[in-house]
Amino acid sequence: MAARTVSEIADLLVAFVNREIMAPGHAIGPDDRFDAAGVDSMALLKVLLHVEQQLGVTVPDEDLVDGTVASAATLARYLAGRLAAA
Repeated sequence: MAARTVSEIADLLVAFVNREIMAPGHAIGPDDRFDAAGVDSMALLKVLLHVEQQLGVTVPDEDLVDGTVASAATLARYLAGRLAAA
């Protein structure tokens, strides 16, 4: 798989969240906190399954911390690092 930039991954995440999780007219941006936007644990699981399907990366339970999954931007940075290390 071709390398993806943090920005590309963040765009992928934001597009998915806005299309599949957020109510119309309540779109998020890459730096908006998921919890503040109303993305709960079940919705986050949907995001992580999408990541696994689209990027082939799983996020281990021990990495499901605020610094990793607080927003699309933080998750994108984490995922870009995992992809670069693969």
